[in-house]
Amino acid sequence: MNIRWNVILGLIALGSLGWFYSLNSDKPDLSNLVKKPDSPDYIGNKMETTVFSPEGKKQYLSTADKVKHYTVDGHTEFEMPLVYLFDVSTSNNAEKSNNSAKLLESQSWKLSAKKAKLTKNEMLYLEGDVVAESLEPTSRLQRVETQVAVVNLKTQDISSDTMVKINGQNFNSTGLKMVGNLRQQIATLKEQVKTYYEINKQ
Repeated sequence: MNIRWNVILGLIALGSLGWFYSLNSDKPDLSNLVKKPDSPDYIGNKMETTVFSPEGKKQYLSTADKVKHYTVDGHTEFEMPLVYLFDVSTSNNAEKSNNSAKLLESQSWKLSAKKAKLTKNEMLYLEGDVVAESLEPTSRLQRVETQVAVVNLKTQDISSDTMVKINGQNFNSTGLKMVGNLRQQIATLKEQVKTYYEINKQ
């Protein structure tokens, strides 16, 4: 009789140990729940963001396939971004004031690239098949193509230290570096500049 009770108590003890072990082994690894210092604070897919100037006018609108935001330094990373710049220039001319609302809501430039980084001081770093395309048919500067570019979203200054191709009204140019301003429709190429003009024959 003692042997039978010893066997039963032994089985109960083994069962209890196995159950206790299974409870401890199923405990989740909490280290996976702690955010790593170099990981983004939030990630979004297919996002659209509109940013307004201090005067309440649209400054730019951005869309991207994927967005990652880091609060440590305030920068945001984009995959396949599209950025639409708005003309936020103002005029004191009373004659132009009637059309100012319409003008200020018009998109003037479209920026695209494979990826981009936006800093908290509104500097946009574009990389991979960068294209700046004017949305105004009468713009002197129509299209800028390069691999890497930096755009100040407040002033619309643009610069690049890689090969740049520019298309404008009746001309095409290439150069190794560029500085310019999209709002003013100007671009200056530097180093190994080649320009081709189209002459309209009438």
